[in-house]
Amino acid sequence: MKKIMLFSMLSIFLLTETTNATELKSVTPPPTAVWVKLIINFHRPKMNCESGFGLCFDITVGVDDAMVRNGQNLCQVKAALNERNEFIVEVTSDALNNYENGSTMPYFKDKKSITILDPYTLSATTCKALGSTTPLTIKPGNYPVSYANGVYTVAFQL
Repeated sequence: MKKIMLFSMLSIFLLTETTNATELKSVTPPPTAVWVKLIINFHRPKMNCESGFGLCFDITVGVDDAMVRNGQNLCQVKAALNERNEFIVEVTSDALNNYENGSTMPYFKDKKSITILDPYTLSATTCKALGSTTPLTIKPGNYPVSYANGVYTVAFQL
């Protein structure tokens, strides 16, 4: 008798939970891109990544945030490759202000676009982390910049 009662109670609990679980729906859509942390040097590759405005990348697995804060020539960003073949880069105002004493901020603040003068091919490690099996190259040109909630977003059409 105890077994029948226990089985009945267990069945009721399981059926009740199943009913509740089917009514739950996800509020956020599934992500369409894989976001990775990158370290960027905002200088021109043709100037050995030491001066001018451009893009020099290096992916760092397990980025140490203290290393980025202490490094004057390093800026941490989030990056993703979307379904429209755009390389999306997000950088915070704080990161730009801390990078080389804010010298790169004027290229972003109150701007609608940034100009890249030199092509840059992302490293194989970065391409792999972004989910690409082929090399990705950012071509010279003007790229749109948007600003919201303390974050600058640039969409590089590849």
